[in-house]
Amino acid sequence: MIRIVLRGRTGNNMFQYALGRALAKKHGVSLVLDASWFNSEGWAEVSHFLKLPIKAKVIRRFSLASRALRNYGKMHFWELSNIPILKEPATDQSFDLKFANAPADCILSGFFQSPLYFESIADELKDELKFLIAKGAQIRNSNSLAAKLSSPNSVAVHVRRGDYLNHPAFAVCDKTYYHNSMARLRDILPMPRFMIFSDDSPWCRNEFTAPDTEVVDSERAGRNPLHDLHLMSLASHHIIANSSYSWWAAWLARKPGQQVILPDRWFAHDITAPIEEKRWI
Repeated sequence: MIRIVLRGRTGNNMFQYALGRALAKKHGVSLVLDASWFNSEGWAEVSHFLKLPIKAKVIRRFSLASRALRNYGKMHFWELSNIPILKEPATDQSFDLKFANAPADCILSGFFQSPLYFESIADELKDELKFLIAKGAQIRNSNSLAAKLSSPNSVAVHVRRGDYLNHPAFAVCDKTYYHNSMARLRDILPMPRFMIFSDDSPWCRNEFTAPDTEVVDSERAGRNPLHDLHLMSLASHHIIANSSYSWWAAWLARKPGQQVILPDRWFAHDITAPIEEKRWI
């Protein structure tokens, strides 16, 4: 059995699930995702993905003793067993064959943010996730928006501010990054249309005022992160933030001729995470 201790938010969980799916298929064993470390607020967000009919068993509740071990000992109860546990280093999230070659019965803890971990099932995983996320997005009355995003020269632009403004290590994609990226795609694509998704729509409306840009009213997404993830995945091209959330939107949209621009580093400092995909700029 492959056991993965979930961490982070929806985009992070998708990477963890992708590695688990690849390992479970490779070994012909079941996959268990442990979500017990999320508090009520965190679970309210990530459960939109984890409640989908993914090919894994999601465990949410444990005993009081196991929760005490988690809260005070900073350990998962699985760590008290004789099952091998493989932990990704906190400061280096580079691809490591150790995790890709994990045994059939083990525990994995980390973020595993590399498509190399699941390239053996890439096409199958893409089809699975696109179908499930479209179903879970619960989008209604957005036909005109979907049509704009499905046009050949649409560009989904993800501007993440919110929590990133309070963490210096995440301060990578400033407004110069976005303006330069848009300028580059204007040179490559005929008449691109930039559709901007953000957790700070008012700031974006003030900053991106060119006639070929449109800020999507992401407030309609409410607390369902699959809403904007699905819409961004409909676009033909992408400018992504240093966010696994928009990385997945671009990856799920893969097609011939797709242009994707991403920052040349994922964290400003402290953590190494080369998350680039082949042929992306």
